[in-house]
Amino acid sequence: MIMTEEQRQIHPDICKFIAIIIVTCSHCAQTISGEIWSNFIGGTGIDIAFNMPLFMIMSGWFINLKKIRETNTFKFMLSKTYRLIIPTISWYLIYCILTDNRICITNAFLFYWYLTALFTSLAIITISAKLIKSDILCTFLSNIVVLVIPYSYFANINFMFPFIWIGFYLRKMFETNKVYISNSTMFVSLSIGLLLMINWSPDKSVYITPLKVLGINTNLLLTYIYRFVIGVTLSVPIIYFAKKIETSNYAYSFAKYGKYTLIIYTFSFIFNELFSRILMHYNLHTNKFIIIDFIAFSSCIVIIAVSKLIYDKTHNKKIASIILLGE
Repeated sequence: MIMTEEQRQIHPDICKFIAIIIVTCSHCAQTISGEIWSNFIGGTGIDIAFNMPLFMIMSGWFINLKKIRETNTFKFMLSKTYRLIIPTISWYLIYCILTDNRICITNAFLFYWYLTALFTSLAIITISAKLIKSDILCTFLSNIVVLVIPYSYFANINFMFPFIWIGFYLRKMFETNKVYISNSTMFVSLSIGLLLMINWSPDKSVYITPLKVLGINTNLLLTYIYRFVIGVTLSVPIIYFAKKIETSNYAYSFAKYGKYTLIIYTFSFIFNELFSRILMHYNLHTNKFIIIDFIAFSSCIVIIAVSKLIYDKTHNKKIASIILLGE
């Protein structure tokens, strides 16, 4: 049976919500431990390998090259500026005011680096799609350009960019409704991802070893390939799982939280900074990962609840909606 457009939108929203839970719990874990590279799931840091790649894959899921080519470039990028850049700056300013940090607008683009990487990636894809009519050629050449130009490691752009194309092509594959392809893809991806997890260590994170073209070496290139493969192979089973449960009774209730991902992501930084100061004041930081995991997940629930409340109070107010939600 061919699914309707409404049904096809459910599993991407479920994936987005799963991704934001992983990201938020990871940030909360770092706050609780007081260490930047301490993460939940037993402190392995394995979530770093696929949480942001999954986010980027789901962003690529919604790319429509035909629409991009037919839409005025300025209008299209202006809409993305409203959606991504304005909330980035707004929430950064709120963060600085509430935490008494010095305001430097350029720092906002590294503070919320994912939104910067997504905006830049969409800009590159828009220009590429306008110049190149072949989707395959557009994909290949835009990836080459991003990977070879100097300083493209800013906001992890050269690492995140290929994932947005992965999402674009995964959607095409999943929408064929050939279940045996999805089953085999999930099995192979999960097997490879689990094997790669054995060799994972936090120093392989793109945050520690970004791909700098001007100083590239064999080890760095292999690390780049490794984390790209593990990012894809651990994301695909999550997408597959979301697709399989989208017809269940509770799927829509779960998926509706996917629309809160941007505000959860932006607000969580403020919550964690304030929470960190409380923990520091009372010397309550801990490195016991069972405690970290429990408190991180509990904090994540609080962040989601408050984010939903902020969304409900602002999405019907035009100015507040633009500034805080990008809507």
